[in-house]
Amino acid sequence: MTRGFAVLLVASLVCVTAPDAHSRVRASQKPQPSLTAQAYVIVDAKDGIILHGKMPRKKLPPASTAKIMTVLVAMQYLPLDYPAWVSQKAVNVSPSKAGLTLGAKYRVRDLVKACLVSSSNDAAVAIAEAVAGNEADFAELMNEKARSLGMTDTRFVNATGLPDKRKKQVTTPYDLTKMMREAMKDGRIDEIMGLTETKIRGSDGRWIELVAHNKMLWKIPKFVKGKTGWTTASRHTFVGTNYSSKKSIVFAMLSSQKPWTDIERLASFGFLLIQRRY
Repeated sequence: MTRGFAVLLVASLVCVTAPDAHSRVRASQKPQPSLTAQAYVIVDAKDGIILHGKMPRKKLPPASTAKIMTVLVAMQYLPLDYPAWVSQKAVNVSPSKAGLTLGAKYRVRDLVKACLVSSSNDAAVAIAEAVAGNEADFAELMNEKARSLGMTDTRFVNATGLPDKRKKQVTTPYDLTKMMREAMKDGRIDEIMGLTETKIRGSDGRWIELVAHNKMLWKIPKFVKGKTGWTTASRHTFVGTNYSSKKSIVFAMLSSQKPWTDIERLASFGFLLIQRRY
């Protein structure tokens, strides 16, 4: 462990009350992190065993963490060099977005980068339409993939993670870790999640700069990789892995008020737990 990480670990952990019944860690054994997130979980990346959590199976809106599933489905159905056309619906979607050009074509690889790096909603819609023709049918493919991963408490209704009027789009911290564990198997996704910035270009020849929403990438180098999310309804959400632990933990949180503090504390506490487990 580096000196810098050790300092961060100590600073991040404070003693609080015991976690709920879903947690596998007793407060009497280890100090607990104080978090603002309404629900969260830390699991062993190898076997998915819960190491610590608070309401890990509570159903809440996923926000843009849903884009990991969008990417998993895209890479299942389309080659990365496939040219996807940008529709009016994609251009008109709510921010955040990359600013794709109406009528232009972008490689799926570049749309995946836009989804994972800058959480671009226009890229997510373009992917959905390229795969399934429309976003509703694409969401059903997302749900099929979720079921195959054992995400029994998750329901997707769109490719972006944006709120739906009927509030049927939900997931849980525990389900998000199942999705992240699957994504970690693909080195291409792993590499993209580590980008702090990149550029993409469509058939119109215009370069678009993308800057990562995951501020943790500017902390201790490659400290935490993952996917951020935020909407007014969901608050801040996140699923990721602590790379200083050699990707041996995966953690997720939903409805956080102080995301960067919560992420640091989950990553740090998870590092401690995995070191003690093995």
